[in-house]
Amino acid sequence: MAPSRRRAVLIGVNHCGYDVQLPALRYAESDAQAMRSVLLDERIGTFDDGDVDLYIGPHATWQDIKTKLRDIALDSRPSDVLLVYFAGHALVPEWSTQLDAYLVTSDLEPDKLRREPDNGLRMAFLKRDVFETFAGTSFLILDCCHAGIYLDANLRHAEAMQTYRTQVDRHSALLACPNGSAARESDEHRHGLLTHHLLRGLRGQANGSGRVSFGQMATYVAEQGLEPPPVQLVQMYGPTTVLTQPPVSRHERQALSAPANPGTTRPCKSPLEDRSSSIMQLLGRVFRSEAHPLPPSHQQGQAERVEIIRYALDADSVAVLEFSGRGIGVVNSTARFDKDELWPMLELSAADAMQYRTSMPGHVVSNDADRRLLCVPVSYEDDRTLTLIVVDPALALLDMGEPLAVMLRTIWDSNPLDDPTEAEMRVMTALRTNFGRLPLNLYQYAFSLYQKLIGSMTMVFQPVVELDQRAAGVSVHSYEALARRADHEVRAPLLALRMAYAWGDRFVIERDALLLEKAVRSYAAADAEAPWQGTKPLSVNVAVRSLLSDSYLTQVSKALAEADLHPRTLTLEISEQDPIQPGPGERWPQEPLAYFHRRLTDLARELRINFAVDDFGVGYASLARMAELPLTQIKVDRAVLHHPLALEELALVARVARHALDRGHAPQARVVTVEGYDDEAPISLKEIYDLGIHHVQGYFCGEVATTSLRPLDQSVRDRIGARVRGEE
Repeated sequence: MAPSRRRAVLIGVNHCGYDVQLPALRYAESDAQAMRSVLLDERIGTFDDGDVDLYIGPHATWQDIKTKLRDIALDSRPSDVLLVYFAGHALVPEWSTQLDAYLVTSDLEPDKLRREPDNGLRMAFLKRDVFETFAGTSFLILDCCHAGIYLDANLRHAEAMQTYRTQVDRHSALLACPNGSAARESDEHRHGLLTHHLLRGLRGQANGSGRVSFGQMATYVAEQGLEPPPVQLVQMYGPTTVLTQPPVSRHERQALSAPANPGTTRPCKSPLEDRSSSIMQLLGRVFRSEAHPLPPSHQQGQAERVEIIRYALDADSVAVLEFSGRGIGVVNSTARFDKDELWPMLELSAADAMQYRTSMPGHVVSNDADRRLLCVPVSYEDDRTLTLIVVDPALALLDMGEPLAVMLRTIWDSNPLDDPTEAEMRVMTALRTNFGRLPLNLYQYAFSLYQKLIGSMTMVFQPVVELDQRAAGVSVHSYEALARRADHEVRAPLLALRMAYAWGDRFVIERDALLLEKAVRSYAAADAEAPWQGTKPLSVNVAVRSLLSDSYLTQVSKALAEADLHPRTLTLEISEQDPIQPGPGERWPQEPLAYFHRRLTDLARELRINFAVDDFGVGYASLARMAELPLTQIKVDRAVLHHPLALEELALVARVARHALDRGHAPQARVVTVEGYDDEAPISLKEIYDLGIHHVQGYFCGEVATTSLRPLDQSVRDRIGARVRGEE
C-alpha cells in the first residue's frame, strides 16, 4: 500500500486584486506564513517541506492556485490528507444570483467576471473540482474579511460558505464568519482574529497533550468568544486527523545533528508599512490591468492618462485643471466631469493648490453631500498651476494619503501605456525618494522590476575613430557599448539608468552587472560577423561602487569567459560623475584616491582588464583623479568642447596623458578620446589632432551606434582626413 501524503496549500493576500473598493488588509499574508511555520515546525509539525505550497502577495494568482489544487486532487489517494487555508477577502459580484463567492487573489479583476466567471478562485471550484475530487480526507480554513462593509451590506459570500455543509463526509471546514457578518483583524495580535486563535490551538492550547486534531482545533477556536462566531463543519475524520503533535516530531526521522534555528530578523518598520498592499493594488490597476476602459478614439497623451487614473481609483471622473489668476480652466477630463456642479469645491481647491503648490503634494476637498475631490498639483509656471482633480475616488485608496498623491503625480509625468515598466519603476523611485526606506516587499518588488527594466534594454556600439591626415590612416579604433531602450533610438535612457542611485549600491551593482553581461555577449556575436580580422577593443561604463563589489567583478570574469573574449579586449570606463568616497557608515583604510588606486591596480593585475576615466570635465573631475589612477584611457566629455578655454583644457589633458611616458614610467602615453564630437562643435578636428589627441567619438563620422560592427566608408574616411588637414 502506498504511503499517505499530507499536502497543504496556504494562501494569503493583503491587497484586493484590482478592486479598490475593498480595503487593503494588513496581516493576511503573514497569517499564511505563520500557518506554514506551524505545519513545518521542527517540533510539532506533521507536514513535510516539499508538500506545503505557499501563495502570498503578487504570487497568489488564481490560475496558479487552481492548477496546483487540481493537480493535487487528481493525483490523490484515499490515504492522503489535503489542507487548504485562505486569509484575505471574499467577494460576491453584484450580478451573481448563485450562492457562490470568489476568494480574492492578487490578480482578481471583478470587472471581467461577468463575462469570464471562471477567471478567479471560486468557492464552487473548491467544492466541486477539488474537495469532491480529492480521494482522501480534506480540510478547508477560510479567514475571510467580509467584503460587504465597503461594497454592499447584503452581499452573501458568508452564505456561499455554508454550501460546504453539503460536502462529502471526509471533508471538514472552519469558516471565519456566518451569513452577513465580517471577519476582523487584530492590531494587538497582528493576525486575523480567527487565525490568531487557530495558531494558538495548533501550538497545543487545543489539547493538553499537545496532539491537536482538526476537530479539536475547530472546537477550541469556537470557544474563544469570537464575534461573529465562526462556523465549523467537522465530519468523519475531522476529529481524528492530527495536524500538530507534541515532541518528538517528524524531524526524528532525520539526522539529529541539524544546527539549531538561530532565530529570525525583520527590518525596522517603514513609514509605508501599512500602505504597501494598497500601493501594490494601485500599481496593478495602472500598469497591469487589461481592463483600462480607453475610449474607442484611441486617445493619446493627457486624455489617455486621465482615463487610466479614473479607472485605477474607481473614481466618478478625473480632470486636469489650470488654476491661475484668470480663473479655472479645464485642460482635459473624462466624460462625466462637470465643472459647474463642482464649482464651489474647485474654488477651495484652487486657493490651496496655488498657495501650497510646492509644499503640499495634495489635498482633499469635501462637502456636506459626501462629495470628495482629491487634488494633486502636477506642474506650475509663474501664476499657473496645473492640478489633477479626482472626483470621488475609492475611499480605501484615498486613505493612503500623501503616498497616493506622490504616485499620481509621477503617473501623470510618465507614460503608463507606451513604456509601462519604466513608468512603474518611476513611481516606485518617487516613493523611495519621498519616503526613504520602503517596506521589504515593496523594495524586493522594485528590485525585480528594475532587473526587468534593465534586462529589456539593447546594447549598441558606437565607434571610436582614430584620426589621421591620410584617409588610409582613418579607421575604427574601438567601440563603446551604449544602452538603449530600442536599437533605433539615439538618446540614452538616462532616467532609467540613474534611478539606481536613488536605491543604493545593490541596484547600481545589479544594473552594471546586467549591462556588462549583455554588452559582452552582444559584442562577441557582432564581432563574429565583423568584416575584419581580430577583435577591436570594447569599452563599457561602470560605477565606482560596482568596482568595489566582488560580485560585480565575478560577473565580469564570467561574462568574458562565456563569450570567449580576451580580458584585454575590455576597458571599464569609470564615470567622473561618481564620487570616489566611502558610502554612509563605511570606512576606508586609506585616503579615498589612494584606496581606489590600489583597488584598480589589483584588479588590473588579477583580471587583466583595462580602466578608463569617462566624462572628464563634468561632475567630480579633477586632475589628481586623472593623473593618479592607473588608467589606460582618458575620455573627455563633450561639455569641454563648448568651454571658452576648450583648447587650453584639452592641451592640459594631453600633457597629463603623456606624463608617465615623459618620466619613463610607462611605455606609451594614455589614449585620449574626445567624446560627443559633432558638426556643431566649435573646435575643428585639425585643432584636436594638432594637440596630439588622435581619437574622437561621436556622430561626426556619419556612423550611428548600431548592434553591428562595420568599417568606415571610403567617403567618410576621405572627409575626415581632409578635416584633419584643415581643408574643410
